[in-house]
Amino acid sequence: MSDFIQNRKITNLQMINKRALYDIESEIEVFSYDRKITLLLPSLYSEFTGEAMPRIIKSLETVPYIHRLVLSLDRASEKEFESVKKLFSGFNFDVQIIWQDSPRIMALYDYLEKHQFYIGYQGKGRGVWFAIGYILSKKDTKVIALHDCDIVNYDRGLLARLVYPLVNPSLAYEFSKGYYSRVSHCQLYGRVTRLYLTPILQALKKIFGSRDFFEFLESFRYILSGEFAIRTDMAAKVRITPDWGLEITTLGEVYNLATPARVCQVELLANYEHKHQELKTGQDPESGLSKMVIDITRALFRILSQDGLVFTPAVVRSLRVTYINFARVNIEKYDALAKLNGLRFDRHEEISAVEQFSAALTMAAERFMEDPIGTPLMPGWHRVISAESDFGNRMIEVIEAENR
Repeated sequence: MSDFIQNRKITNLQMINKRALYDIESEIEVFSYDRKITLLLPSLYSEFTGEAMPRIIKSLETVPYIHRLVLSLDRASEKEFESVKKLFSGFNFDVQIIWQDSPRIMALYDYLEKHQFYIGYQGKGRGVWFAIGYILSKKDTKVIALHDCDIVNYDRGLLARLVYPLVNPSLAYEFSKGYYSRVSHCQLYGRVTRLYLTPILQALKKIFGSRDFFEFLESFRYILSGEFAIRTDMAAKVRITPDWGLEITTLGEVYNLATPARVCQVELLANYEHKHQELKTGQDPESGLSKMVIDITRALFRILSQDGLVFTPAVVRSLRVTYINFARVNIEKYDALAKLNGLRFDRHEEISAVEQFSAALTMAAERFMEDPIGTPLMPGWHRVISAESDFGNRMIEVIEAENR
């Protein structure tokens, strides 16, 4: 039985019972006549050769309330792009695939860069940003939903629960974020959230005191989940980073654009199974989970510095020690949780992860103090279209021509 506690700044919508899929989808279908929904899927071509994507495609094919599906496809040849188009050819709704490696798409990026817009670098963040620009340019969508394409146990009820709070006209939410437990092969996962993000927020509160933004972030049960839905009027203003700081910067933007009363989190699945990243001793800090921690930390520090917090070498040293202490306390709690539920728990592995994350924290802090701006944020689309009013039409022309 799930809990139903509401003791945080944002609304928590738990999965108290298993509502029939037909029931919730029928209700959303009615709502979607006035609040059309576009699903955005960021994907590498390699994900089409895995076990998750075929299941996702089959599940989505007959969803009754989707107005349009936009797939941002990265790292694909022209032949691979054509093969992906065929996979979606039988859908009952509009499907547009943005081939990020296309020469015509690259020319659009070049145009923006020449006109002094920061466009980041190729990857999930830029792909999501560009796809949002296309969706907004169509001017026929009220809600954008996004989820990853590596969910092995995908259930389309996930999407229904994610969009429901934004399409129900009796509710006033502008942003929803998904959460779930991360248990796989009888082991706790979600290591960056459990062993880094949670204790680093505890450490920041200890050093700087309670602040509204800390409380806002701590309200989310899974800050780094890749699933969210957003109203298009807010999406037009959101700036995001192209690196692993995507989820943190998105929440930072939401915090600035909406009151907590307009934000909710939704329990999407009892358990979430996807591709796990390895964390190895001696791993290159510029790769894997360590790189993720570096990007997240720099994004977090930038948001906090904009709010007036000052990071000095002395503060960083204190922060690192405090982080390690909170992380070790949390490991004891996860050990108890694992024992009660009969899960495998490797204390040495957990402590090793904390040590690597601690080193990544130091590296991120050093880089931040050298260059506080770091990786710039890609601009909100309201700014781009304000400066280049015809760019949206150019996007539509290129993307839809390649999908004919």
